[in-house]
Amino acid sequence: MGKPYAGDAGGGTIAGMISPWDFARRYAEKPERLLIGLMSGTSADGVDAALVRISGSGRETRAAAVASALRPFPADLRARVLDLCHGVGSPEDLSRASVALAEQYALAVAAVVAEAGIPATQVDAVACHGQTVSHTPHGSARATLQIGDPSLLALRTGFPVVSNFRAADVAAGGQGAPLVPYVDWCLLTHPGRPRAVQNLGGIGNVTYLPADAAPERVLGFDTGPGNMLIDLAARWATNGAREFDEDGALATQGSVVPALLDRLMAHPYLAAPPPKSCGREEFGQPFFADLLTEWAPRLENPADLVATLTAFTAATVADAYARFLPEPPAEVIVGGGGARNPVLMRMLVEKFTPVPVINHEAVGINSDIKEAMAFAVLANETLLGRPANLPSVTGALRPVILGSLTLPS
Repeated sequence: MGKPYAGDAGGGTIAGMISPWDFARRYAEKPERLLIGLMSGTSADGVDAALVRISGSGRETRAAAVASALRPFPADLRARVLDLCHGVGSPEDLSRASVALAEQYALAVAAVVAEAGIPATQVDAVACHGQTVSHTPHGSARATLQIGDPSLLALRTGFPVVSNFRAADVAAGGQGAPLVPYVDWCLLTHPGRPRAVQNLGGIGNVTYLPADAAPERVLGFDTGPGNMLIDLAARWATNGAREFDEDGALATQGSVVPALLDRLMAHPYLAAPPPKSCGREEFGQPFFADLLTEWAPRLENPADLVATLTAFTAATVADAYARFLPEPPAEVIVGGGGARNPVLMRMLVEKFTPVPVINHEAVGINSDIKEAMAFAVLANETLLGRPANLPSVTGALRPVILGSLTLPS
């Protein structure tokens, strides 16, 4: 793809290279920037790429998607990543998966540049969230790990890469998640009414934005499972024929089992106060396997499990708002894959009536690439040398600059 910063006017410290200081200075001098955000989520099924035009910073940020691309992961890579998430694999497996992911990310970068039809030299940087394989930001050894080798990604694309966004917040005593509430605060704070911005990816998370909120008044936390358990149930109910419940078809064929729903709602994570975050460690394959052992023999229809877990996701969202938000929002803005599940959306509408439940498209954001866009916005703050975590959300001791910069060689 070439090296857009190699030997351009202004020069690097040596031939064919540029220093981090020169790069940051030139970046800050530009009134408008183009960044590519990359996001591969809990499902590990592929990477979303968004080319984003960005100006400003903080509440003055303006961000618009120019182009987007989806790069599905090869089946064998996805299987390797999921094994690592479940603690299966050696250090060599981990490092090789990191390299393989970087190759996939580079292909996604090439795809979105081609889709945009612009010269590669116009792109300022890539923001790569990486693939989370472990997230345990609690106890005496707080840690989080996202893989996807940034040096290889920078080499393959020729672009500077901002990566490893969560580690600085964890080092400062935070959960390292969720980070998107900062972006919600930048782009979606309303001057006159409070909003809840609900993401439904593998995990569900909410950003609560009081009207015209100062950053310290923003709340955000993981509400519980999003699509993770629904996907596992869809796979089980169809003997592997379906990876997810497309259009809520399986949930429609089943019925919610009240006793099972009550059992699920007793999960201790739901009652724990924010700041908090969760993942596969709480609601992944081991949790689902235990659920099957206890409940599968009692179910007359496998689709009942899909319906009940869909209801569980909706109920955790409503429960989290009732427990932890200071007042009901005037509207709920839903994004992520769950926003495309009509059964889940109908359940949310029923939970929140008369409060309107809308999707991100209603406020001018493409739901499919919201998180990829978000990490481009976070990288913009990194490259401007500005903190982009919200201690009121993550529990960090102080605001910190997120991410690490890797320049192409």
